[in-house]
Amino acid sequence: MGENVGAAARAMKNFGLSELRLIAPKFEWPNDRAQILASGAGDILDRTTLHPTAKDALADVQLVLATTARGRDVTREILTPAEAAARLREASGRGLKTAILFGGERAGLDNDEISLCDALITIPTAPLPQVKDTELKAGSLNLGQAVLLLGYEWLKTADATPASRMRNTIGVPAPRAELIDLFEHLERELDAGGFFFPPAKKGAMVRNIRAMILSSRLTDQQARTIRGMIVALVRNKYRGQP
Repeated sequence: MGENVGAAARAMKNFGLSELRLIAPKFEWPNDRAQILASGAGDILDRTTLHPTAKDALADVQLVLATTARGRDVTREILTPAEAAARLREASGRGLKTAILFGGERAGLDNDEISLCDALITIPTAPLPQVKDTELKAGSLNLGQAVLLLGYEWLKTADATPASRMRNTIGVPAPRAELIDLFEHLERELDAGGFFFPPAKKGAMVRNIRAMILSSRLTDQQARTIRGMIVALVRNKYRGQP
């Protein structure tokens, strides 16, 4: 359907892919529904080329991987999406022209089309035990979903984003002088409140408190906020006393 091609183009745009080839589409092209679903990826649709067969579409490609959710009689290497993306990236880095071949929504790829490809990609999905046909127990994805997932894996192979990072929108890391002021302010009030007991353990307790504060990697604003909290607590404690 045109809608699925539009969704595929949008997924491609999101993950840095730009060349779309359609093989014998069953709908009119250009397609208004594809344009609507592309949502900002109209330039990909504008450059899309039409081909009568997979053989024609892949004539200039040097590494082709085919997506399929079904088992096949032909012995063929089956890759995960992550491994497939890594191989495509490596080949592309060597200057080879690469492609992923997706089947139609209803029937997928036939054996002759798969025979043109170097390896298969199967996207793991949850099993559907209520389906008796063993070939259908692995749920299939629609075209847009499959392109989205494989496009994401492709982008990941060149993405330098750290696996974990702290989002900071409230300031820069607190300078050491500000942290020292916080240490001394907090320790002074804790001492006045009798927190450091027994006195012989005060040194160790102070060091532990400082370590806890440092491990929080406070920003300058956070350090000032904590000092304000200390002031408010102390003021409230002595409110109304002579």
